[in-house]
Amino acid sequence: MNNILTEKLLKFTKDPKNQKSFSRHKKMLILAEKIYGRRKDLNLSQSDLAKKAGTTQRIISELEHSFYAVKQGLTEEMYDKLAEALEIDRDYLFSDKIDRKTFELFAYLESKVKKKLDVMQLMKLPYFIDLHFIKELGFQISNFTYIRYTFGPFDKKVYAYESLFTDTITKIHYSYIKDFFSIIDSALEELPINNGDKLKKESYNTYPMKNIGATLGGKEGWGELLIL
Repeated sequence: MNNILTEKLLKFTKDPKNQKSFSRHKKMLILAEKIYGRRKDLNLSQSDLAKKAGTTQRIISELEHSFYAVKQGLTEEMYDKLAEALEIDRDYLFSDKIDRKTFELFAYLESKVKKKLDVMQLMKLPYFIDLHFIKELGFQISNFTYIRYTFGPFDKKVYAYESLFTDTITKIHYSYIKDFFSIIDSALEELPINNGDKLKKESYNTYPMKNIGATLGGKEGWGELLIL
C-alpha cells in the first residue's frame, strides 16, 4: 500500500498542472508572510492597512492567509498600493527572491553590526548562520542556495535584499525569527562580523567549500552547488 501511495504522490508532483498550482500557492504563502510581517513592523491593524492601501480588511485578511487571488495573482496596481501603504520597496512584495525570514535576518544582522552591511557581509553572514542552524536544528534559516564563486559561497538573491537595505530600516517586528535569536547570536560569536574580507577568507575553511576542494584565489569547484 505504501508503494502505491508513493507512486501516486510522485505522479501527482510530476504533473505539470499540479506543479504550476503548487508554485502559485507557494508564491502566495511567501507573499502572505511578507505582508503580515511588514504590517507588524508598522504596528498597523488589518483595517489600518486596508485604509492606507484603499482596499478592505477582508482582502488584507485573505492576503495574509494566502487565500486571495491564488489563481490569477495580484494586479500590478495592488502591488503598488500595498508597497506604498507598507512603506517599502515594491520588490519586497513582488520578488520571489525575497522571503520574510531572510529579510528579518538581515535586519537583525544590521542591528548587531550597528551599520549598513557591505555586500561581502550580506553574502557571508547568512552562510555561516545557515551552517550553524543545520548543525543545531537540521535546517537553514535563509532562503539562499549557495554556489561556489570567486568570492566564496554565493547566491545572487543577495542583491535583491541589498536593494532593500540601502537605508537602515528601523521599524522591524521580528515575527518569524525571534525564537532563534540565541542560535543566531551563537553563530556570530566567533566570526569577524565587521570585516567582510575576513568572512570571505574564513568561508574557505568550512566543510562545504573543503568538500569540493575550493581554495582562496583558485577556481576549484567553480559554479558548483554547495551541500550544507
